[in-house]
Amino acid sequence: MSDDGSGIPADELTIAFVRHTTSKLTSLADLDVIGSFGFRGEALASIAAVADVECTSGGAVLRIRAGEVVDHGTGPLLPGVAIEVRDLFANVPARLKFLKSDATEVAAIKDVVSAFALLHPEVRFHLTIDSRAAVSTGGDGDARRALASLYGAAVADEMLELVGAPLVTGLVSQPRLSRGSRDGMVLAVNGRPIVARSLVYALEECYQGRLERGRHPIAVIDVCIDPELVDVNVHPAKKEVRFRDEGAIFAALQRAVRAALDGSDPFRYRPSEMVASAAVSNIASFAVHDAPAMVAVAETNGHATTTVLRPIGQAGPGYLVAEGPHGLVLVDQHAAHERVLYNRLLARLRSGRGASQPLLIPQAVDVEPALIAAAADHREELASLGLELEEFGPRSLRITAVPVELPAGRATAAIQEMLAALAENRGDGAITAAAASLACHSAVKFGDVLDIAEQRRLLADLEATEESITCPHGRPTRLLVEWQELTRHFRRNY
Repeated sequence: MSDDGSGIPADELTIAFVRHTTSKLTSLADLDVIGSFGFRGEALASIAAVADVECTSGGAVLRIRAGEVVDHGTGPLLPGVAIEVRDLFANVPARLKFLKSDATEVAAIKDVVSAFALLHPEVRFHLTIDSRAAVSTGGDGDARRALASLYGAAVADEMLELVGAPLVTGLVSQPRLSRGSRDGMVLAVNGRPIVARSLVYALEECYQGRLERGRHPIAVIDVCIDPELVDVNVHPAKKEVRFRDEGAIFAALQRAVRAALDGSDPFRYRPSEMVASAAVSNIASFAVHDAPAMVAVAETNGHATTTVLRPIGQAGPGYLVAEGPHGLVLVDQHAAHERVLYNRLLARLRSGRGASQPLLIPQAVDVEPALIAAAADHREELASLGLELEEFGPRSLRITAVPVELPAGRATAAIQEMLAALAENRGDGAITAAAASLACHSAVKFGDVLDIAEQRRLLADLEATEESITCPHGRPTRLLVEWQELTRHFRRNY
């Protein structure tokens, strides 16, 4: 391991390996404003105690084996520091047994280097494993290029920059790019990678309704904060931190991410041969939504546009075909109507004014006691959604009114599923999950036949709806086939 920094002076090389030695502190006051990645002076001493270490810096060479100096002399006068570590845990075989497989340990090393490479694009990183470059960045200061060198250009093109938020910087993925795990999230404070459940929750909450269940965004986020306002001494490895005002950090991160997501692009069609040419080996674990929906240059965002789609008709079991300014648009009628109704229900929740239709004959529904309790706990919110329920015995509820959009024949199933969502979730997420369930049961079904007037009304509502590129559960509502793609396919470009 080598760098081209200022290095360690030759006369201080020996003391650098003594426990608790540090060059990061000059006064006690420095303990409150840690700006480096470590200060306790334990890394070099700990490694040298259990391995054979050779360190070259400032024209000197020092070799330590199992904590004892075995050689100290002159060496090449090179910039920075070069350290070689051999025979790790050779003197403590009991500890050696607990090392995981080579593949697992190498993956952990790559994760550490990758995180720092993403957070510090101004530094060039080069990691070689078995004579092959595993990580290699340019060090030109461009965060997007640094990400491209790790994940590929196709992924980098799908990232949105966090702008206008001095406290939070970085890149987050568009909703159509996701992973099946949280491995693609890198969170940091002042350039130091951290583990923070609250910030992970804040980030994922911004994608609620934009990603399908079980999918997670890719993100590189650095919280730049006064060192006095964060305690980095909570965890021995400084992975976990404690903020003095965690609520302010939570809110700042969500404002920055939501502002970036306002620029999300619609899903676009790309032929399979173009997808194949864009594929990069190291992004196999990422999904730019399912097959042939692929990346494209942004021209519109996911918000309402001034141009209303012109309906052409229905195709297949439940797709609307429409004409837009950029090409043909295929719309999943159920997902689209679901998003329209979900946003409408959320607006009623915010205003507190529900729109309901009384049932001529109230319907009784059998539910578990836990669901009855959930209905009682959220009575006001349910009324804002247009739903009115009464207790009707120890294990049943009576439905007296439902939202105007919910067909009466679907009320029983809708109520049971909605109350289950309320019982399974907590906090603000409970009522939004209930609203998503209610919207799903109220929307037109996949396979319903819509006349041209109904198609036109649904498309107009969709275009006027915020976050309209996905349904509340994260499925895409539409797919754009651009005019230039049709021109290229039919060879009309000459």
